[in-house]
This record gives sequence, structure tokens and C-alpha cells, in this order.
Amino acid sequence: LANAVDPNAKDFMNFDDGSQPLVDASFLALGLLRAHRIWNEAEDKTKRDVVEAFRRTRTIKPGFNNWLLFSAMIEAFFLKIGEPYDRMRIDYALRQHDQWYKGDGIFGDGPDFHWDFYNSFVIQPYMRTILPLIAEIDPAYSPLNEKFGKIASRYAMVQERLIAQDGSYPAIGRSIVYRCGAFHHLANEAWLKRLPAELSPAQVRCG
Repeated sequence: LANAVDPNAKDFMNFDDGSQPLVDASFLALGLLRAHRIWNEAEDKTKRDVVEAFRRTRTIKPGFNNWLLFSAMIEAFFLKIGEPYDRMRIDYALRQHDQWYKGDGIFGDGPDFHWDFYNSFVIQPYMRTILPLIAEIDPAYSPLNEKFGKIASRYAMVQERLIAQDGSYPAIGRSIVYRCGAFHHLANEAWLKRLPAELSPAQVRCG
């Protein structure tokens, strides 16, 4: 982590050239939010370098789709660690996705419905992480957080039903090679102990 964010290190990573760094940085932010010990035990210089590296991604314009959540995740990370953050990036991403809800546990990826795994790759795990953080400091987000809880439970059910008896699942939509991420949402709901009553942890674990 120290080398990845140190501009003087040979392993320094790209945080602002092109658009892909926004994606990569947001997943790093998500990882640090989940693995508190890594962040807490990092040296002060590494922490400063991480913050500066994440700030560099603000020059990248996200697409009008799930990419809004990549920017929001980085700002949510800043919120969590007590750094100045841009609430508009968080609010815009959350409110747009609320408008893009299509029903039966599925958000559109942008204005249009896509039958793929992006609700699991990005949309719902990111919303599950960001919403509680912003709702904790602003109760105005609590209704959306509660609404999302019901949506997330329904999509967890849909995901579990996609797994066949032989462990296979449908290869549908874009990015079907992201196999390790196809059930990101279902795994995250299990980890957070937020599975619907109809799904037991063992049932999901076997799937």
C-alpha cells in the first residue's frame, strides 16, 4: 500500500491518467473501509499519500451509470476517516440510482435496464457501504437506506436462485469474465448478516 501511493516509489500506481484509475481507486477505498486494521496500522505518511492519491481521481469524470458510485465511494472513504469530502458526489450518485430503480430488486445501470451482474459487481455492494455512512451523519438519508435494505434483500434472493444445482450460473450481459465478482452482493449480504429470512447462511455458503 505504501509503494502504491508513494510518487517516489517504482510501484507508484496511476490515479489520474485515463478513466480506469477511478474504478481501481474506488475498489481500494472499499477494501480499506472493510479492512479497518490495514488503514489503522498504516504509517502516517502512507495515510497522507493515500488521501492525496484518491484526491487525484477527482479530475476524472464518471460515466452516467454505475460509475457515479466510484466517485461516491472515494468521498465516503474521506467521510469515514475525517477528511474533507464532497457530499454532492455522494448525494448525486445515491439519488440517481434511486431514480434508476426498475423494481424486483434491480437498479438500472444508468437510465436503462441491463440484465447483467453490475448490480452485484458494483451497484448494490457500493450502496450498502455508502448509505449507512452518510445516513449516520444526516438522517435525511435514513428513508433511502431503509428502502435500499428491502431492495438488497430481494436481489440477494434473485442471486441465490441463479445458482444451479451443479454450481453453474447464467453468463449474461457485459463483463461475464468477472467471475469472482458475479456474487459480490450475495457474499456481502452474508458477511454483513443481512440475508433475507428465506436464505440461510449455510445455503448461501454452499452456493
